[in-house]
Amino acid sequence: MFPTAHTLRHLPGRLAWLLLLVATSPATEAIAQNQTTARHQAYWLPVGDADKGIPAGLGYLMRRGFNATDAYNTGDQNLYWFLHWEEFIPHNTVRRSGPVSMLRPAPHKPIGRVKAETTLGELTLDDWIAHPASRVQAYVVVRDGQILYETYPGMREDDHHLWFSVSKTLAGLMVGLLEADGLIDVDLPIDAYLPELTSTHWQGIRIIDILDMASGLDLAESEQSRTDRHSTVGRFFRIELGDTSDMGQHTSDQILFAAGAKGPPGELFEYSSLDTKMLGLLVERVSGQRFADLLSDRVWSKMGAEGDGLLGVNREGGPAVYGMMSSRLRDLARYGMLYTSSWNRIAAKRVVPQVLLDDIRACRPELFANAMKARGSYDEKAEMRCNSRQWDVVWQDGDMYKGGARGQGLYVSPERNLVIAWYSTTSEGGWMNYAREIARSMR
Repeated sequence: MFPTAHTLRHLPGRLAWLLLLVATSPATEAIAQNQTTARHQAYWLPVGDADKGIPAGLGYLMRRGFNATDAYNTGDQNLYWFLHWEEFIPHNTVRRSGPVSMLRPAPHKPIGRVKAETTLGELTLDDWIAHPASRVQAYVVVRDGQILYETYPGMREDDHHLWFSVSKTLAGLMVGLLEADGLIDVDLPIDAYLPELTSTHWQGIRIIDILDMASGLDLAESEQSRTDRHSTVGRFFRIELGDTSDMGQHTSDQILFAAGAKGPPGELFEYSSLDTKMLGLLVERVSGQRFADLLSDRVWSKMGAEGDGLLGVNREGGPAVYGMMSSRLRDLARYGMLYTSSWNRIAAKRVVPQVLLDDIRACRPELFANAMKARGSYDEKAEMRCNSRQWDVVWQDGDMYKGGARGQGLYVSPERNLVIAWYSTTSEGGWMNYAREIARSMR
């Protein structure tokens, strides 16, 4: 007799896992194939059973079927994938150095009572994190170097977890640091630094427009374009994730360089990891260093990180800075602190120049407004002011947010010296809403 969905949901997690390892029913096959529809959510394993590490047998099951299509999906396998990304994709080490900067625990219980809208209605943060549908693996709130709220429902404190698109802010930062050094002028076209782009549709596109994801090229990223095996975006991700079937000898760079034109640059924000990939190539060309080494030298080794970071690379060694950074949660929070005035609690010298922070928060609201109008969701009274330099949102009060696929996030409030960071395995819920409400509660 094989386990049913009802049985799996009511057994202790470890026992459910043992049944999964021996069962071959349609229900368990659905788990192994990482289905994401509502009917399969009933079979999902609780994230809480990953907080002490995944048993060997289950690890073998979770490793099954990794491919470019499923890599961005939600489900049981991502409990393993997001914590062990280096087992599937080659990585460079982002090195830490020096003493660890201490973040002092100072629990503030009202944070757990903050309410926000989720897909299940309005819930407190404590209730949403405890709900099995949230799939959150870790959450932390840091203010002035103090940890006000911290929980690890689905991972260990020293586990590395994938950032997904929160990684994009690293590309924006590295370009900004080279700009501060006088090595990059963001108002120049990208082909001024990568001459091989001459005679492609990239020719003449300013770096600032690539930073703000307004390149005007046919690179808009969506669930559809990412999983379309024949689109530029889909082909790019397939190669980056190691799927070269029916792709011949093409590299992901070749796919990127051959992107077609869609509209004029500098007019419309269209989210694209491929714009970020181009920034990674720019950083390596100008600096002469691997992206991970420059990130180590200029950032990670300066902030008292607890652990090394990991940055995924493709088969040629090119940096996957658009989404494949992994680190401990507190180190993600430390990175966020570099954008606040409490940077001096973790670093001897300022890492993020004030001029760069000012540039991020200055931004170009028209790009964001045009994008919202194109989607039919423009609200001139909305607090969201703009996107900027790889950050998804800059609010009217200067707070900043960057989200990652399947529920990763980093919220930075420079004026409040506040950083909120979280890891998850699903896009369900309203994680950004909670961060915003927590910030508002700390005037």
